[in-house]
Amino acid sequence: MSGGAPDAAGVRPPARPASRVADDALADALAAALPPPVRIRARRDSPYASSFPLAELDVEAGDGERLTVVWKDLTPAALLPGGRAARSEGVPDPARELRAYALLDGAGLGTPRRLAAVHAPGRAWLFLEAVHGARLEHVGEPAAWRAVARWLARAHVALTARAADDPEWPPPWQPPALAAREPRVVALLPALDAARARLAAAPPAVIHGELYAANVLVAGERVCALDWETIARGPALLDLAALTAGAWDDPDEPLAEAYRTALPAPPPRDAFHADLAAARLLTAARWLAAPAGWTPPPEQARDWLSDAEAIAGRMEP
Repeated sequence: MSGGAPDAAGVRPPARPASRVADDALADALAAALPPPVRIRARRDSPYASSFPLAELDVEAGDGERLTVVWKDLTPAALLPGGRAARSEGVPDPARELRAYALLDGAGLGTPRRLAAVHAPGRAWLFLEAVHGARLEHVGEPAAWRAVARWLARAHVALTARAADDPEWPPPWQPPALAAREPRVVALLPALDAARARLAAAPPAVIHGELYAANVLVAGERVCALDWETIARGPALLDLAALTAGAWDDPDEPLAEAYRTALPAPPPRDAFHADLAAARLLTAARWLAAPAGWTPPPEQARDWLSDAEAIAGRMEP
């Protein structure tokens, strides 16, 4: 699950220290992608790190070319305490996000360009283009949000087509295993079963898995989705449910309609919204299934149980 969000006052938390890997080792890893010699002139730990260490590197290459590179240390041993506490399933496979950027390269979706990747015993590093823009969670213009919803429809179509030759990847999305912790949760179980069955009948797409507004940058006309650790093959509307979390009570559903009408063959409106309600219920259930004692980052710190009850109450029996 994502983190690294502003606190309740809208202030970013202090940067979490990135792995203390020597700059020379990072420069060596970049040498295959940039003109030699490669030198790391400065390193800044990122406050957006959630599961794994993240840093911006000021790099000088060749005869003075300067650029900023984002380095993400996906080495399992580098998993941050907050990321470890959020995952009941254990340490994520670093190959998942490394492969994600191989799929994203050339897709024309505005995602960060992969400069280099290292996957060896005890080392899983990803070097990406630094994209500077506003986090969608801080963007107030409705037109920008609708543009992201339309981008998401295009992304689902494009990535699903690109992955068609490899039916074993990305791995299948796993629905949350919600333990019956209290009577209010027990009462939701039939609706959750119905939601799972409904979405299981939908054709699977390649999905981001956690497309919350904190994981989307808007840079002018460019939409840039970050943090592909949870890429999967599953119901497309799970991404739309995450993107629209917090706006579920809008009766006009402008974001949902922007997504639906951007699809090559828009589905019937009523069926689409029934599927979206199922996706929203499973999204809420995922947060309810989080390990005991773990709290979500501020931008996702909603009353997810009340949300789930409201969604279940509106779903068709």
